[in-house]
Amino acid sequence: MRVELPQRGLHLEYERHGDPAARPLIMVMGLGMQLVAWPAALIEGLVAAGYQPIVFDNRDIGLSGCGPLAPTDSMGHSMLRYLTHRPVRAAFTLDDMALDTLALADALELERFDLMGVSLGGMVAQKIAFRAPARVRSLVSFMSSAGPRAAPWSKLSVLPKFLSRPPKSAPVEVQIEHFAGLFEVIGCLTDEAEKAAMRVRLKAALQRAYRPTGTARQLLAVLADPDRSAEVAQINCPTTLIHGEDDPLVRIAAMEHMQRLLPEATAHRIPGLGHYMPEWVVPTLVEQVTEHLRRS
Repeated sequence: MRVELPQRGLHLEYERHGDPAARPLIMVMGLGMQLVAWPAALIEGLVAAGYQPIVFDNRDIGLSGCGPLAPTDSMGHSMLRYLTHRPVRAAFTLDDMALDTLALADALELERFDLMGVSLGGMVAQKIAFRAPARVRSLVSFMSSAGPRAAPWSKLSVLPKFLSRPPKSAPVEVQIEHFAGLFEVIGCLTDEAEKAAMRVRLKAALQRAYRPTGTARQLLAVLADPDRSAEVAQINCPTTLIHGEDDPLVRIAAMEHMQRLLPEATAHRIPGLGHYMPEWVVPTLVEQVTEHLRRS
């Protein structure tokens, strides 16, 4: 479904699952990923537990609009500015994405809600919890960080694939092979059945939409907000942190840093998990998220 958000200058594509009267859980997806990236079994498990998952395409991705765009430098120039600790000019910010999410909640008439964010989505969810504490009942931050400078560098072996994108004009088979290679590396995927399932999900997502320029603009938003530690330390809602021990992209030390900022948060380390949601981890996520929601 599409909701127009004139106050934000864009529309967002969203899906609402379960009983509309059930407790709402807004789920914010990661960098360049669409709402279809949430595993169906995770959505189904949360609905079965009595919750109402709400998923959506972030701005500039999937079927959502991009909103107003500020001038930016090239990605190469922006990376140089980031590496030399100079401000990065982003077309929009993580704060903008947080305000988009709050506008979606307004449009759906949700006064209070729980939040779950994965990777970049965790960063956006942290922003929302900081900016609108009266509205956020609880927070789950999954394989995320308090900013790229608040965590160690990604493993160098994953950066070339992570920072490159096949052109939009490339055949879908080329796009699938590129992203399959990326997710095998960052997701630490070795099981052939899991790789096959990942390719099926990738094909469906790429046929739905492919917007590499939007992904690049989202990455600039991350680089323009390199350390949110002071904001994260002020989050006062019940919080659960979940992270894969083998994540080569956003490394486990990122969660450990957030634990120090939020000493009352519950933290779960998942052995063998990289930066991906394989089918084998979904039952664990359902259990950990529903336990968090009951507790909060």
